[in-house]
Amino acid sequence: MARNITVDVLRMIFAFVIVFHHILMYTEYHIHGYLAVDFFFIVSGYMLVNTYRRNKEEGREVGTLRFCAHKLMSFLPYLIFAVLVSALVSGSIEYSKTGIFDKFLESAWFEIENVFLLSMLGLYTDHLTWYLSAMMIGSAILYFLLSRFGSDIFRYAAPVIAVILFAVIFAESVTVSAPNHLVYGAVKKGLLRGIADMCLGIFAFEVVEYTRRIQFSQEKIVLGIAEALCYLAVLVAIFAVSPSDDLQRRVYDIAVISLLFVGLTITFSGRSFVNEFLQGNGEIAKRSREMAVGSLLLYLNHTYIIDAWRHCGSTNIAIESFGVIVLALVMSFVCYHAGKYIREFLVRGAKEVAGE
Repeated sequence: MARNITVDVLRMIFAFVIVFHHILMYTEYHIHGYLAVDFFFIVSGYMLVNTYRRNKEEGREVGTLRFCAHKLMSFLPYLIFAVLVSALVSGSIEYSKTGIFDKFLESAWFEIENVFLLSMLGLYTDHLTWYLSAMMIGSAILYFLLSRFGSDIFRYAAPVIAVILFAVIFAESVTVSAPNHLVYGAVKKGLLRGIADMCLGIFAFEVVEYTRRIQFSQEKIVLGIAEALCYLAVLVAIFAVSPSDDLQRRVYDIAVISLLFVGLTITFSGRSFVNEFLQGNGEIAKRSREMAVGSLLLYLNHTYIIDAWRHCGSTNIAIESFGVIVLALVMSFVCYHAGKYIREFLVRGAKEVAGE
């Protein structure tokens, strides 16, 4: 199956939105960059049910553990390298400030412990891996339910689950941000948000399957314009001034997530001229996988670099933004190539253990 180039390009765009969100969150300038994370969750939900359907059609029985192991391997090698570099940088900065080696170890371990992806369970620190934790735990739950009950049930259950979980989230707080606030006991808000968004992705798959029966003249142009307008409206809303009223903020977030759902449903269908245009661009098509992986690496690296930058006492937003983006891109490039070698090593080791 051909890659959806539009999704890969959008991954990189929304990764940059998250970068700007974290750069600006401690300044007087605030954006709704947290909503960009919902884009990645919806895509994960769509890809999850798409993988399940494809495995079923091709007669492959892929259990939940094997599916999760494969998904984990898609980012774990890059995460390992990013975390190790972050630990070295963070520990070095702390040691330069205190001259105490124990502080180096303490600061380095603070970063390394996040590689275990257990922050969502409250066993480790709240850090950027909350997203990866929520994605992995949510994927395990939903893939198990898909394999147990079949995707036909989720045709009706997915939107209902999404609505219920978003209702719980908004009843708990004003927005879908602040991912690790407790909702009930050990259940994290970010996990509920991830499952809700992934259910929207599963529902989007069903909508795409249904709408393929409906054809009309000039559909590529009409759907392409609608697709572009959805994403443009989302980006404008993300960078717009936040409503002050609590109810308005809830409606605001729901509206943005709804636009993301509509835009991604059109994108997944591949029926607009946008994907056809990007597919025809040889350079973009060639780099699409790098953009997909690069968006994750940008996400992994930029917060580490922001932390290091702030430890060095940077206060100039313009210089800080430029420096963080440049360093994050450089680190992403290095991490991409280093991660490939780590992945090959881990895969080879797993095959030897399995006796393959």
